[in-house]
Amino acid sequence: MRGDYSFLRPSKSAPEVDAPLRIGVAPTPDFTLMSLSCFVEFLRLAADETDFSRQIYCAWDLLSHALAPIRSSCGFSMMPTRLFGDPTEYDYVVVHGGPLHSEEPIPDELYRFIQSCVEAGVPVVGLCTGQFILAELGYLAGKRCAVHFSLVQAMQRNFPDVVAVTDAPVVADGGFITCPGGLAAINLAMHLVTTHCGQTRSHKALHYLMADQGFEEMQAMKSDAEIGLHCPDRRVINAVGLMRQRTFEPGSIAGIAQTIGTTERELTRLFRKHLRVAPLQYWRSMRLKAAKWMVINSDRSITQIAYERGFTDSSHLIHWFKREYNVTPFKLRRLRADFGVH
Repeated sequence: MRGDYSFLRPSKSAPEVDAPLRIGVAPTPDFTLMSLSCFVEFLRLAADETDFSRQIYCAWDLLSHALAPIRSSCGFSMMPTRLFGDPTEYDYVVVHGGPLHSEEPIPDELYRFIQSCVEAGVPVVGLCTGQFILAELGYLAGKRCAVHFSLVQAMQRNFPDVVAVTDAPVVADGGFITCPGGLAAINLAMHLVTTHCGQTRSHKALHYLMADQGFEEMQAMKSDAEIGLHCPDRRVINAVGLMRQRTFEPGSIAGIAQTIGTTERELTRLFRKHLRVAPLQYWRSMRLKAAKWMVINSDRSITQIAYERGFTDSSHLIHWFKREYNVTPFKLRRLRADFGVH
């Protein structure tokens, strides 16, 4: 039987005020649900007192060209709340993208709606990969644009006149705002709420999101996980991030360097300067650390572990494993089984 939670409801009716921040969100097919959730949840918590969810100080709509479910990249779908219409009803229109390799076509109606926003002077925000749509329309030429570090190469290859920025969660330039998505969507929402509703509203939302606790813990975990992620040079941080993404597949330092917008020679110089090790050696140690965990904590064969951690074969893994840990994977696994040695 459901408990009585009526005492948690608002004790008074909502004040009749015009919301100082009105936002329309226009997602593409296969949009990323996390970025949208982070962004809208911040608005929801800033829009009312406690957790009542009334759109008082902030208002938002999920926009589309048809009132049909829009499927996210994780498979969940969301229903639009309004159709594309007069963009001047909003202070901002957020174009929310998803994986660039998605095979779902972007509706022509979305492109036309963005053009109508620009023509009406309504600021447009590119969230996640929404900035790629803005670039396709020619709006970001010569402008700075926040891009996820893994997509710098895609931006530079397709739009060389756009200045890709990877070390800022929010970038505003020439009437356009861009955000790479993920947890940075909270930074975007905080920027807009603070600008239009004041710092008190932003602080309240952050507190309710428990970001004052969770973010600190995540930063600590990141620092403990890889020393390279604590480097003062953003290019090294981005390279280490890509290495972590690609621990399960073969790759080259040249490919990593190209993806983050530099050269293999320059990346090697940066790694030696900041981490006192060559990038290939750093990446191999990262793979070996992951392989060691699997040797101890899984029953996968050494051949399978080698394959999953990007080594050419089991002999290749065994060679470097012994050099790194002074023991073969087989012997370490046997010790673990016999004596519980970690």
